[in-house]
Amino acid sequence: MPVPMIDVRCTELVQPEKLPVGLDALSHRAQGAWRSRRRFQDDLWDRSGRIEVEANALRSLSADDLHVLLSEHRDAVRRTGRRWREIFPTVLPAIVEVTNRELGVRPYRVQIMGALGIANGRLVEMATGEGKTLTIALAAIPAGWLGKPCHVITANDYLAERDAEELAPLYRMCRLRVGHISAPMEQNDRRTAYAADIVYTTAKELVADFLRDRLQLGPMADAGRRTVARYLRPATVNFPLVQRGLHTAIVDEADNQMIDEAVTPLIISRQQESSALIEASQHADQIASTLLVGEDYDLNIQFKEVRLLDAGNEKIRIWCEQHGSGRFARLAWMATLVLQSLQARHFYLRDKQYAIIEGKIVIVDEFTGRLMPGRSWRMGLHQAVEAKEGVSVTHPAESLARLSFQRFYRLFRQLSGITGTAIEASHEFWRIYELPFVVIPPHRPNRRVAWPSRYFVDAAAKWNAIVEQIVEVHTQGRPVLVGTRSVAASEHLGRLLKARNLSFSILNAVRDKEEAAIIKLAGEPREITIATNMAGRGTDIRLGVSVAKAGGLHVILTEYHESGRIDRQLQGRAGRQGDPGSTCTFASIEDELVERFMPKFAHRAVAAMLRAQSYRSQQIAGHLFRFAQHRAEKFAFRQRRSVMEQDRMLADALIADQAIDQL
Repeated sequence: MPVPMIDVRCTELVQPEKLPVGLDALSHRAQGAWRSRRRFQDDLWDRSGRIEVEANALRSLSADDLHVLLSEHRDAVRRTGRRWREIFPTVLPAIVEVTNRELGVRPYRVQIMGALGIANGRLVEMATGEGKTLTIALAAIPAGWLGKPCHVITANDYLAERDAEELAPLYRMCRLRVGHISAPMEQNDRRTAYAADIVYTTAKELVADFLRDRLQLGPMADAGRRTVARYLRPATVNFPLVQRGLHTAIVDEADNQMIDEAVTPLIISRQQESSALIEASQHADQIASTLLVGEDYDLNIQFKEVRLLDAGNEKIRIWCEQHGSGRFARLAWMATLVLQSLQARHFYLRDKQYAIIEGKIVIVDEFTGRLMPGRSWRMGLHQAVEAKEGVSVTHPAESLARLSFQRFYRLFRQLSGITGTAIEASHEFWRIYELPFVVIPPHRPNRRVAWPSRYFVDAAAKWNAIVEQIVEVHTQGRPVLVGTRSVAASEHLGRLLKARNLSFSILNAVRDKEEAAIIKLAGEPREITIATNMAGRGTDIRLGVSVAKAGGLHVILTEYHESGRIDRQLQGRAGRQGDPGSTCTFASIEDELVERFMPKFAHRAVAAMLRAQSYRSQQIAGHLFRFAQHRAEKFAFRQRRSVMEQDRMLADALIADQAIDQL
């Protein structure tokens, strides 16, 4: 391939079309429903059956003959180019056979079916524990043969590294190089990893590297402009880019990455010296500590907002007057910083939204439960949190580039995804990404039993009931996995279990060093594992000896999440591939979901019913809790739509500025 063409492909992108509105949106939705109809699922089932038969016929092939067959398929895919999906069914039997020989695992029919769905550019729903990792690999191999960048986007760094290493023998046999990207990697190591045929990484790392490359290119992001400059001023056109372009993306846990986490755009920033802001943030924290809620300011729990009242503004004004005519005399500036401090005090809590590691504030990802080192909140909020905790206040960050995950995924030429819980968001996937939806049936019938949910008036009663159920299941010889929403909740439960002389393991953002070992043992008899969302996605808990006879893994949810899909992901740890298992959900009206999204009249009503233990109070409480969760999901959808609209407006403004510059 000529060098200029390689250079072009490093930066060429699909230009996303505007989302349809009005009648166009209705027509577009109908088209998505038509392309996601049951007939396609039936067709995939039939084709996967034929492929399975063809793959079994290759068992007698010698290693040399299989290697030759793979080479022929590789050449055929390259010749076919962008139409490689048309010949994928003829290629897949050989890939199935080599998978069995290299990994010792023969793909099930449903995994073949899932690979066909991914290759066809669809959103595939495959139940938890059905082998999504291997399913992705089956589809990634021909995409890697194209010679163009193929990115497998995982939920976290741990899974990216694990999957790349475990699947390396399969990829090597198919004459493909595999790499992975993780947060601590240096630029040269990243460049080497991106040069591989198939790259496992997270969306955050991929978008961050994409934006850094764009910043380095500046006005030379256009390949045509670089080509002209290379001939006119060769010495000035030298951009050591990290990535080699965007072409194919297969997104694991797609609902989490493309829907839930799409609320917050990724921002590239640099530190900006501002001793004034540091000092002002400390003063603002002191002022905030003297203000009273309801008297000086009001709180909006649902939107996590603070509004200063007249009394609060008056106190800030008096403080500014007392500090003379310096920079702290600016009332508007100090009022804004005081608002940030109040937000930090009420809505940004230690071991929930962040942790303190070696004297520094480190943000915790609320969806994955993992630490996000190097990330910071904007607009002085990070400094407000630091001042509140009494740690060293850092200089603020200046935004250099910004991109929403929704817009980023739409830049790929070939996009597909797979997840265990997506049917509720299938319309949103079609509307934003034009991904038709297909459900893959389970390999074995689901034997997981859902125990009745239990609701309580206060958190203390809820935690006591959780401990009692853990003890009950533990005495049966079964392993227990307890899912919590925050580091603080996991540590609190740990203290309660310790008081009962029970041994347990905790997996959270500040105890992530032993993750692999904890997950490996989580299915053993009498094992108790307390985990945040880190154990909710991508982990595979295998049952130990005699555990299945005892009833399998028992999963406890200690409260509802703001997305029902996250709850179902955690519940899906039990009952893997037809194993026995059970789940139970506990909740109280003091939970964050209730505080933010349950109407006040409903809150009072359910509290009264639970106190009185009236007839059907548990059932009615369940309906109201799910109603609150539904409101939270609608609120998150509006946030995602707002972020995407803001991103589109910024992109349009940038295009207009570039057009003016060229005049």
